[in-house]
Amino acid sequence: MKETTAKKKFMWNMAGSLCNSLSSMLLLIIVNRISGESRGGFFALAYSTAQLLFSVGGFEIRPVQSTDIKNKFTFNQYFTSRMLNCIIMLICMIGYIVVNGYTGVEALTVFWILGYRMVEAVADVYSGLFQQRERIDISGKEMLMRSGISTITFTIILWLTDNLLYAAMTLTLTSLVIMLFYDLHMKKYFEPTPVHLEWRGILGIYNACWPLFVSSFIMNYLNNAPKYAINTYYDETVQNSYNILFMPAFVINLLSLFVFRPLLTDLARDWEGENIKEFTDIVKKMMILIGALTIAACVGAYLLGIPILSLVYGVDLRAYRMELVIIMICGGLNAYVYCLYYVVTVTGKQIFLLLGYGAGLIFAVFLGSGFVKSLGMLGAALSCTLSFGVVFIVFLIITSCVVKDRKKKTEV
Repeated sequence: MKETTAKKKFMWNMAGSLCNSLSSMLLLIIVNRISGESRGGFFALAYSTAQLLFSVGGFEIRPVQSTDIKNKFTFNQYFTSRMLNCIIMLICMIGYIVVNGYTGVEALTVFWILGYRMVEAVADVYSGLFQQRERIDISGKEMLMRSGISTITFTIILWLTDNLLYAAMTLTLTSLVIMLFYDLHMKKYFEPTPVHLEWRGILGIYNACWPLFVSSFIMNYLNNAPKYAINTYYDETVQNSYNILFMPAFVINLLSLFVFRPLLTDLARDWEGENIKEFTDIVKKMMILIGALTIAACVGAYLLGIPILSLVYGVDLRAYRMELVIIMICGGLNAYVYCLYYVVTVTGKQIFLLLGYGAGLIFAVFLGSGFVKSLGMLGAALSCTLSFGVVFIVFLIITSCVVKDRKKKTEV
């Protein structure tokens, strides 16, 4: 395969990540513009749940796989564990539909929206292989094609039919076809052996990944908890408005991911090579970047956020300026949590992540719903922000302790 430069790797990863992350925002815009606020709220809740269940399908194998520079596990072992988790994800999808009382067309629509993220869970194991072999540009190209073309076909079908079920089916099937053709083709350049199930060793993968999975599931739940509370106490138009306000917060996380996800392999090498100074320098730079992005995003949200969002989505959001700024702060805290999550994963101390997420979960469960019930949209924004604030403080303490301990051992 033709070699590429570090600059091209970065650019393709940035393009793919940008397109993949913005697709959720674009899909919600499209549903609002074509089908209205009520359908927008329905779609937003289903898509948020799809993200939560994606953590089941992915089982957070990607961070372990992409930093497995010693090839402790084979690709087919990673693939086997991912297929098993996707079966569990499928069962959870059906369970979610039954428990929430969806029937008929609504049940099928929710199923296909959830299915879109299941396809992404399968594709992610190939992206992990490409990143492990230092070709993150290939996974970037795949994300760009799959999310871009899927979004276009979704838009065309919804515009022609105004039928969310048909559009959701098209979204998922398009993504599946692209994944099958592109990922399987590119995989042969790195793993010539045919893809097959390899059960030996997958318990080791689960042992390495289960703390990450639990952490990821709780993290996604913390993002979704205010949405579920809104679904309990308010109607789909309020749900739609909250999801619109929440969308820009992902921009901070997205821009941060552009920088530190490609650095994961470098972090792993520095940690394994006991280059603690280089390791901490990378972490400090990432933290400063996130802080700068958060400040800029909050200022932009206060000055221009509401007029732009109202114009783009066609929804009156003038009453929610302060809520938007609070949600942007939440986005910054979320990005910090993501950053430290990957840092701790590289050190192999991911079991300690449960302390941070456990603290955030306790806050969300016992106080979050009450915030939403009594304060409405403001309560939802505060609930999510304070939950991630708790997680961030605990993660910061954990990271500092782990790095200091390693530094002492290297100095002996």
